[in-house]
Amino acid sequence: MTVTTSHYSLLAVLCVVLIVLYFAKRSLDIINNPPKSKKKGYGASEDEPVPLPTPLNITPEEVKTRDDRPWRPFRWPYHQTMSIFKLDVNHWLDMDKYYYDYIKEKERVIHTYGPDNFDSLPGSEDACLELMETVKEHMLLRYPLLFTTPDNGVHVKNELTGEVLDFSEPLKENPLVYISKMAKEDFYVVRKGEDGAHRLVAAAVPFPGGSFGIKYKLGKTLDVIHTEVPYYEEKLKPSMEKWFSRMKPADLVERASWYISWDHKLLLNNVYALKEGDKVQSDILPSQFNVRVERQTLRRLPKSKAIIFTNHPVFYSIDEMKDEPLVPSLIRKIIYEAPESICKYKNFQSFRDHLLPYLNNLVDEQIKKGLITEDTPVKTMPTYPFASFLKDSDDTKGWSNPKYPVNYSKEFHKEIETAPVLERDTFARSAKVGNLIFSST
Repeated sequence: MTVTTSHYSLLAVLCVVLIVLYFAKRSLDIINNPPKSKKKGYGASEDEPVPLPTPLNITPEEVKTRDDRPWRPFRWPYHQTMSIFKLDVNHWLDMDKYYYDYIKEKERVIHTYGPDNFDSLPGSEDACLELMETVKEHMLLRYPLLFTTPDNGVHVKNELTGEVLDFSEPLKENPLVYISKMAKEDFYVVRKGEDGAHRLVAAAVPFPGGSFGIKYKLGKTLDVIHTEVPYYEEKLKPSMEKWFSRMKPADLVERASWYISWDHKLLLNNVYALKEGDKVQSDILPSQFNVRVERQTLRRLPKSKAIIFTNHPVFYSIDEMKDEPLVPSLIRKIIYEAPESICKYKNFQSFRDHLLPYLNNLVDEQIKKGLITEDTPVKTMPTYPFASFLKDSDDTKGWSNPKYPVNYSKEFHKEIETAPVLERDTFARSAKVGNLIFSST
């Protein structure tokens, strides 16, 4: 076949059309799927907007049976790191069935101990006000059926407690009190001074698990606050200072720490009420032991530049985790083989021998059930830091344990009735801090 000039012209036109279509498609791909900026770690850019939560339309009635994400922060080998994960803003202030119990316990603590657990320094006012507004905005956006307002946030009704919070100026109470009436978390406000050091300037900490003693901590640098934390100086301090120095308002992270006790108290757990060298009482049933998970978050406020640290304690009985592969094995290994300084800090020596036969039995049962074998390596679970059933639910349904659903509200109420005596005796015995601001495990 003879190729004519017209054929060449047609081919040229087709090539041009193909090139135009290729670049048009590429442009659309870039518009629809813009390339992600290369960031080191979780660092956001200065101009990245602060994320806002999406509405979760759960009702007060649904909250009564709701569980948060199930934490299982057990690691082996056990080593000290910040162990932070990027935080979805929707989970900054979570909601679960213990919400009302926590809010009522906050009321008791503030009325009983006041500035020992709720206080601030002059110069922190702008940070505390910004935190209050941030918490209020989050609750109204995230939980529109739990927090309602007829006047754009001047008055907010907590539909779970029935209380109407008056935010009209001048405020009737300290911003820290308003915060504590909305969220069940503890809050710490940290600011960088002219000398470059980060200091605790305000705190609403009713649930430290031990004797926090805010009056001894306000104004102190993180170095002083972390005096008793194992490996802080050599391992944690460099990571924390580096993270704080580059943290932007759009950077939100979370982590989890844990220890073991045999109660559900929030201000002072039994394990930290023991005298030095004491052991758990022999009549305490092993099935009563709980892992207290300290679910923690970090974020920076955009206006004041203050760093906000939150802590939300939640309890998981060892018994409810008994059929989760490797959990009993990990707990047994950690309480005996973790570095001695960690064992002392968490007071493992006070109960581990008492708990050992029970843990041995749980491990044997897992082998019999085929959940693990005798040769299964004891190492961090692939779903760390959460339970394996996290994937089987979502925000709307919540994350109740499918095999062993738990509600420890009744036990909590009974324990709180006797808590004042334990607190009085323990606090009188020693003013020494029992649980520090950034639990580092």
